Amino acid sequence: MSKLSHFSRSIHLLYVPTLYCNLSCRYCYLGEQTTSATLQRDSERAVATLRYTLAALEAAGVLAFNVSLHGGEVTTLPPPVLDELFGLIRRHYLKHFDALQALGHRKSAPHIKTNLYKFAPLYDLFARHQVSISASIDLPLALHARHRTTRHGNDWLARTHDNLRRLGRYPHAKKISATLSAEHLQDIPALIADIWFIHRELGFDMNQMNLMFAFASELNTAAQGGAALSPATPAQQLALYEALTAAFTGTELEEGLKRHWFDEFTPSYCTNAVNCGERFYLLQGDGSVYSCVRGQGIAEFRYGNVYQDAIADILANGARQISQVHQEHGFDAACQSCSHLPLCHTGCPVVKHQSRQARSYTCTLQQAIYRDNPLSFPAADSAEQRAYAADYARHLHPALAFAEEAAPPPAGLLLPNDLDQEQNTLAALIAADPLLQQLYRADAWIIEIDNARSPLCSPLLAQRSTWHTLLSGDRIVLHVRRELFAAGCPETIRNTLYLQMLRDTPVVYGDERRRKQEHLFTYQLFHDCLEASPLGPEWLQAELSGLIDLHRAHYRHGVRNNLLVSTGYLRDYHYQKQKNNAFYHIQAINLPFHNFEFHYLTGD
Repeated sequence: MSKLSHFSRSIHLLYVPTLYCNLSCRYCYLGEQTTSATLQRDSERAVATLRYTLAALEAAGVLAFNVSLHGGEVTTLPPPVLDELFGLIRRHYLKHFDALQALGHRKSAPHIKTNLYKFAPLYDLFARHQVSISASIDLPLALHARHRTTRHGNDWLARTHDNLRRLGRYPHAKKISATLSAEHLQDIPALIADIWFIHRELGFDMNQMNLMFAFASELNTAAQGGAALSPATPAQQLALYEALTAAFTGTELEEGLKRHWFDEFTPSYCTNAVNCGERFYLLQGDGSVYSCVRGQGIAEFRYGNVYQDAIADILANGARQISQVHQEHGFDAACQSCSHLPLCHTGCPVVKHQSRQARSYTCTLQQAIYRDNPLSFPAADSAEQRAYAADYARHLHPALAFAEEAAPPPAGLLLPNDLDQEQNTLAALIAADPLLQQLYRADAWIIEIDNARSPLCSPLLAQRSTWHTLLSGDRIVLHVRRELFAAGCPETIRNTLYLQMLRDTPVVYGDERRRKQEHLFTYQLFHDCLEASPLGPEWLQAELSGLIDLHRAHYRHGVRNNLLVSTGYLRDYHYQKQKNNAFYHIQAINLPFHNFEFHYLTGD
């Protein structure tokens, strides 16, 4: 048995041993991947790839707490291959039984997503391994016959009825899932009637069902052309929810309505992840790793390959790429003020990428579910909401978090008389000068303290200051945008990362005899000595832990320290600008460089 201490993190792993599928569903977001897959090649490597990956994860200290089989259509693989896959997954769960229990996971049997087409001949194999089954159908069933056809376009609804009866008798965990497009919701009464038909006539307990909605997919559009089905509108999603609530409240299917049917749009699913790239991964038979079933075949959601890349690099790529997708689409204004942001986290990044919008595509539906279940999904009060939104922005939209905190300085000063003219304000001077824009830019610097990242800003623009507490041994990393070193510098090799450490023990010096913070040290690191940052190719980083700890004798109890950061060339340009422009000099008389203030505890 494995020990929990052996694992530093746990992940949800979807395994797609083949992308091949024996059906041709009109709304499939995988596009032509299901027809171009080579089933024989996939069969040959299916078991080896999963075995290799589970071993590599364990060696990296990562526990796969859920290993689910997905497709394509997994049951197109030969029965001996399925038998090996099921056995491998069961042994994985048993090997790590204690660690899984400690994390609250009670997994012991494989899980498979299947279209049921080959369920009858595989029934005994599934039962022997106690496989948990999620069966995909279309509702209403008339559309199952129309849109969920074989590769040759044949209707197999009668076989579906037979297999649903078998599934009803299956002795282990099972459920039905239905993906709905706009066309599926044109006849909601027929959909309701077929739920009752399956429940009462075919004998499958329809409490065990969950609903999903098709979404816009470039791969599906490329494969289907004008025949691609349109996604359901928010109004149609809401109309379905209200119709099902009215039809099934007070019946034997009310538990399914409240507990399972719309579960995919509640915090129990991956939509609740702040950054799903830290938790969910999809492995393909060739070793490629993607975000999930929705991201398969999309370059922005490919994290690497287990045969070519280190596990740590793949996991880091996932978190970075998902964060980048969220940032590309922004932080929707309605989401920023939504009291249910802690439940939703603005929705699925893959659907955001496909639909080119920043808000969850099921927002209207989710709000109705939250409204009807206020104890299960409580709304945050105004103070909690503001704090959570700020924290969410700080972690997922650091540039935006900086921009929200930054504000133009006050323009109404008395001296000189024309200082308060619009063109002479600091904001206007910055806007008119490309190098000042780089010096004060909103997204240039990020400080990382033991994996927690915060944007830095110029103290001249900040409306508030944040003080940190550091301990000896804390890991402190400074991330800076690579392009900053080209600002005002013809050769980046000559530019430096320029650090100044000040201490809040005022001293008086200079012609103006001003009280200023006392300087402790100045440090420069040349551009080519900086390291690549995990934030992406546009970033560089410098490890500051040793430098800060080296000067611990100069930090005093209860006294704030102030680290200011810039590039050597932008720092020189600031002082040159002060010489050339009196309006700038007056308003930037204090140091404008992005700063990080902290107290240092020695542990004494």
